Amino acid sequence: MEREVLNMQEGPATNYIDALHQKFGGQRTLDTYSINNASIACHLTTYEIYRGIELVVTEGLYNKILETRHIPDDEPDFIHINIFKEGQLTRHYSSKKEHVEAGTTKGVFAHNGLFPLVTEFPANHNFKAIGFKFRKDALMELMPEAIETYHTLFGDHNPITYHASLPKEIERITDDIFYFRESEFGNRSLVIARGLEAFTALWIMAKNHAVANDLNGLHADDYKRLLNIKKKLLSSLEQKVVIEDIAIEYGISVSKLKRDFKTLYDCSIYQFYTHAKMDEAYRRLKSGDYSVMEVGYDLGYQNLSKFSSMFKKVKGILPKEVLKLPD
Repeated sequence: MEREVLNMQEGPATNYIDALHQKFGGQRTLDTYSINNASIACHLTTYEIYRGIELVVTEGLYNKILETRHIPDDEPDFIHINIFKEGQLTRHYSSKKEHVEAGTTKGVFAHNGLFPLVTEFPANHNFKAIGFKFRKDALMELMPEAIETYHTLFGDHNPITYHASLPKEIERITDDIFYFRESEFGNRSLVIARGLEAFTALWIMAKNHAVANDLNGLHADDYKRLLNIKKKLLSSLEQKVVIEDIAIEYGISVSKLKRDFKTLYDCSIYQFYTHAKMDEAYRRLKSGDYSVMEVGYDLGYQNLSKFSSMFKKVKGILPKEVLKLPD
């Protein structure tokens, strides 16, 4: 499948409009971009819902894979929040690959623009999204009560991202934004009103998550640590994993280790480790160079029946059946 690469400087929405217009042509104004031809359909509109706070409404469809590369803006107090409404995409950042579908637990994505971000949109899939772009001082002016939560999320100026599911309340509000955008009368004021309501609801949600201490965010240092832990796990598949020992070795608490690992890899350490063991077992068995007994013992199983049971649970077949599979 053909791929198109679109480079854009992170920052205000006008940067996106500039990049799209330069790449694809089409029609543009200061706050809109539109194109509709046999290859691409895209409609982007920005609204200033409050001084210094932008609402960006985008929908599109492209007949090739579209890869957008966001260049960091080096403005730690300029925040970007994206709400994924329809379609699917893959994000690449901080050595992490994250597949996202609308309506999942990763429907809301927030970051401070301090790291390269690559987003890949599949060909021939409709895409709808709503975004907010704002600076700290604008938030302080509009909603001073949210500043404490802001500092909890973004206060240390390290590269960081958060993701969360989209609550039903905000989902309904954002549905209205797309509906009112097509209104013949009063569409701009109606969209701005709903945008301001959605922005406020997002900060209420963020405050509740902060109080509950269940924010799904990772700093760049956390990513690097987890990548090292992953490498360690994959290089010691014959050993027994002890989470407490890993936490001590990497200087973090057990609870943070479990929480961060789940955030990054969407599974527990034990689940990741077990699946990695079974992947390696399958590879060795399929090579034809190892017996079931050799693979089981080499991967740390003293009881071959437990090895076979776990392999069947993960892979759907018994280890001995792999030996019979055609090359």
